[in-house]
Amino acid sequence: MCNFRMWYKAEDDVYVLQCVQCNTYQVRVRNSAFMFDTFTYTLFCEVVADLYLKSSNNTSGDPIKVPTFNQGIELSMERSALRELFCLLDGADTEMKAAQMTSLFYY
Repeated sequence: MCNFRMWYKAEDDVYVLQCVQCNTYQVRVRNSAFMFDTFTYTLFCEVVADLYLKSSNNTSGDPIKVPTFNQGIELSMERSALRELFCLLDGADTEMKAAQMTSLFYY
């Protein structure tokens, strides 16, 4: 049974969790939740960051397709929703790095 650690919570239904036993990640954004292994989570974060940076040139307002690497499911997002996802993942990354830095001071 998974024992989840909350890395970042923007709202009640917007958060990133990680199981401390099996090392899986859960990303929830509103009514969608996705599970990732470590490699896929890292890849997902990189893709979201890349799409968010490239979306600043998206003046047409077309939806942006974000692959989730979960059985062919893609998210179709407006730039504002992509920004929310990017900020969520960035906040979680900041918390993870802070925890890693803190652990260097303990044996």
